[in-house]
Amino acid sequence: MDHIVRKMEEAPPTPGKPDEQGRRTITLHVEAETRDRQLKHAVISGGSTSPFKVYCDEGVYLGGDDSAPSPLAYFSLGIAF
Repeated sequence: MDHIVRKMEEAPPTPGKPDEQGRRTITLHVEAETRDRQLKHAVISGGSTSPFKVYCDEGVYLGGDDSAPSPLAYFSLGIAF
């Protein structure tokens, strides 16, 4: 694993057009896979964002290798951001 988060390719040039009220529909697609022990990776894509591959792991006390943030850490980051 080279990076915990890695951009896969560039984002599409423009997002979808807004509707009559100025709203846009954003659709995200996630593919997740369990690797060794507690290590997992997912690719998230869609909307006007570049696709990214993201890794997560658990601490040693939960059977992981502590090689990436835990799923709860990512959830907490999402709230903080």
